[in-house]
Order: sequence, then C-alpha cells, then structure tokens
Amino acid sequence: MAAYNGSANSVLEMVKDVVSFLTDPANFDEGKEWALVSPVSAVEIDTVQEVILKGVGDGDDEIYIGLKIAAAAGGQVNLVLNGYAGYDAGLGWREQPGGVSQSVLPTLPLVEDTYMSYWVSANSSRVILVVEMSTQYESAYLGLMKPIAIENQYPYPLVVGGSYYEGGAWTDTGAGHSSFVCPGADANTSLRLRRPDGSWRVGKNQTLGDLCVWPTNVSPVNTLTVFDDVLTMENVIMYPFFLYENNPVGLVGQLDGIYWVGNRQDLATKDSIIYDGKVYKVFNNVHRRDNDSYFAIEWF
Repeated sequence: MAAYNGSANSVLEMVKDVVSFLTDPANFDEGKEWALVSPVSAVEIDTVQEVILKGVGDGDDEIYIGLKIAAAAGGQVNLVLNGYAGYDAGLGWREQPGGVSQSVLPTLPLVEDTYMSYWVSANSSRVILVVEMSTQYESAYLGLMKPIAIENQYPYPLVVGGSYYEGGAWTDTGAGHSSFVCPGADANTSLRLRRPDGSWRVGKNQTLGDLCVWPTNVSPVNTLTVFDDVLTMENVIMYPFFLYENNPVGLVGQLDGIYWVGNRQDLATKDSIIYDGKVYKVFNNVHRRDNDSYFAIEWF
C-alpha cells in the first residue's frame, strides 16, 4: 500500500510520474508493485501517449487498467480511462480483451501545459487518483472493488471511474461533470462496472440507471450527516461507497479505500482525517461544496 502527492506542468508529465510511482518496488510490499505492460519501456510513453498497467491483487491476480492521453478542443487534454480482462500485444489500447464495451469512456478532463497537483493512493488491486486544477478536483478509480460475493461468484469485479466522459468540457458545471462517487444521469457517465458475465454496466442516478452508488445516488442524500453538534476533525462521519443494482436489485460491492464524508462543515479539501490510527485525505466532487459532495481516500 502506498500514497504519493506530486505536481506536474502537463498531463504527460503527470502520467509518467504516476507510472513511475506505481511500478517502483520500493513503494509496495515485495512483489506487489504494478507492472508496465504497454509500452515496453516508460520512455516510449512520450510517443504513444498511452499505458496499460497490470496489478497482482493478492498475488496471483492479473488486473489490467489503461490510461490514454487524448487532445480535445480548446487546449483540453482528456486522460481517458479503461480496464481489461487480459492483454494482447497485437491489439490496440481500446481493443484489448474485455475492455469497456461502451464507445464513450470515462475521463479526467484536464488542461494542457498548466500546473496541476495530484494525489495517488494505491494498493496492488486498485489505484485512486485525484488531480487539482485551480479550485476543482478531477478524480479516478481504476481496479477492483470489494464484491459482496464469494470469489467464484464474482471473480473479476473491475471498476473504471472518472469525473466525466469523453466529449465533455472541463469547464462544464452541469450534472454530468461529476465524480464516479456520484455519477450523473446522462446516457454516458463517469462510472463503469464489469459484471460477472463480462458485460459493462454504466453507473447512473438512481432513478435512471441499473447501477448506482450509495449514499450519493439516493434520495434524500443528506442522511444522518450530524451525530454531534460540536463539529471537529475527529467526529466526521465516513460511510463506505457501495455499488448497487436496480436490475436485478441488490448490493454488488464496495469501493476500496474511499469513503463518503459527513459533518463536512469543519472540513476543507486536502484536510487530513485520522481515524483508528489511519490517515485519510479529503477532497470534493469537482467544483461542488454541498454537504454530500466530499469524499476521503486512504492515505498510507
């Protein structure tokens, strides 16, 4: 388990730094670092502008995630996100086995040649990335969730989540520009889940989607936010983010290492919470500052 806070002046620089951090054996338990599958060498990232990484999970897993830098209009640069069930050197970044089936993928909408701070929280099964641009925070989740099932019932519970989807502008303040912890209601959203049959489900607002997130995609969302009328850093409330389906109905799993935050009035983005000896970093959902718009990631 590892965490890192860095800065970069371009999306390419950030991606190379994140890959370097994830593939460094010094940052993980022995044999638990991520492996760069494609390209073969990190120096080639400058040319291909895309990467595929493999995690080992508990040690015997093969967890494939992808990042691709794609230029968009107006100086925007999307960090496009994907996940796969395997790797074939003869196939392109989008065509890898078991990749996200929808043609429009989750992204982090960023801006080229601008200063960015970023935070990475990773273990051998998943990677959480938060990027700060000015006063907004774009976030991503790539890797396994914790399924509410035994392993042979849900052998590869892969999640790919961003804070927007391809085609959206980083300046957009609409409901669609929203983190994977609270996906919107558009035809495409920021969240994808690979189901046991290998199909990919799009996370949406509870009234319109088969896949939703608790507690943010429920109504009302302001559930039990205050237990103590004296608000301090120590009495914030953290709920796990659960993924649930409407068709069929039921909980399917929990996002790993990320929690919804209540009692947020005394919190600010980038604050730290210490609970049971563990540190969590607090962020908000893109530009939002509402009571239900804060989350915390494990900071090892």
